[in-house]
Amino acid sequence: MSEVKEIKKRIDFLDYLKAICVIMVIITHYDWGDKDSPFFTMLINMAVPVFMIISGYNFAMSNRKKTGGNLKKMYAWEMIKPKLIRFLVPFFTVCLIEIVLLVIEDKHINPPRIFLLGAYGPGSYYVPIMIQLLVIFPIIYKLVEKNARLGIALSGAANLLFEIGVKIFDMDKYYYRLNIGRYLLLIAFGCYLYLYPEHRVKKYQLISMFLIGLGYIVAVFGFNWDIILFGYWKTTAMPIAFYIFPIIILLFRRFYHIKLPGVIGNTLTWIGQASYHIFLVQMVYYHFELGGRIMASAWYIALPFNILVTVAAGLAFYEADCRFIRNMKYLKFKAKRRVA
Repeated sequence: MSEVKEIKKRIDFLDYLKAICVIMVIITHYDWGDKDSPFFTMLINMAVPVFMIISGYNFAMSNRKKTGGNLKKMYAWEMIKPKLIRFLVPFFTVCLIEIVLLVIEDKHINPPRIFLLGAYGPGSYYVPIMIQLLVIFPIIYKLVEKNARLGIALSGAANLLFEIGVKIFDMDKYYYRLNIGRYLLLIAFGCYLYLYPEHRVKKYQLISMFLIGLGYIVAVFGFNWDIILFGYWKTTAMPIAFYIFPIIILLFRRFYHIKLPGVIGNTLTWIGQASYHIFLVQMVYYHFELGGRIMASAWYIALPFNILVTVAAGLAFYEADCRFIRNMKYLKFKAKRRVA
């Protein structure tokens, strides 16, 4: 019973974190002049790594609650189906919207590119990666559950081997971005956070990890070092995991039970719950430049406008999606009653 209560207390914090991260995504996809500044590399660009850690955490929580960690049950259709619906219904809706916009703009339409490779827009790799995560996560879960250190080490080794393979086989950047292999360590960290909430990572370990990650950031973005293994998406490459994970651990320790009162807390919770839908909306918004002339305005005009429009549209999209799912469940329930 205490574990269930503990989980409920974590949800508010995770929603706040997702809300902040999706706003950071909107900020980073704005056409800034200097995205290599410390403000971006050490804060704003951490949105996706944090999302991946949260994904590992949430998937672990879902699998533990619904399957008890049983590998066979984790791969059961009854377990995978709801997640597929949650990811694909909003995504396919966005795909159809993009097709309509392409028709309006009289541009070439490539359905396989849209439906199979994440559609168009910044962050379009996200849905293909989440679908891959459904397949690979149970293995990560069992490895970390069996032995935390070994599971994380093996996930990190797999992540590193993937990066080595990218170099050996000269994988194209376009396909690299769609591969879950580049986020394995971050996902394993998230899984660890849920499965071992009582583990206290020693201070020297946190400092060592942070310094490794910080060293990478300073070397790559401060001194323009070219690290052979991490040529693509340097701001979210594997070494970034060592920088962000100690920060996430400290945030968990400090704000684990936090619940913000009133409108601020409720709004952040709502945005956090709708973060996936907001993410999809900003893809369409930026790719098709739906902000019009305002997007070319000064940043202090364009950026608040971008955030306001994409968040508001994403919230509306989320509510419509929830209503659709509820209606489908109700119709299914009525159909079963008729048969009975």
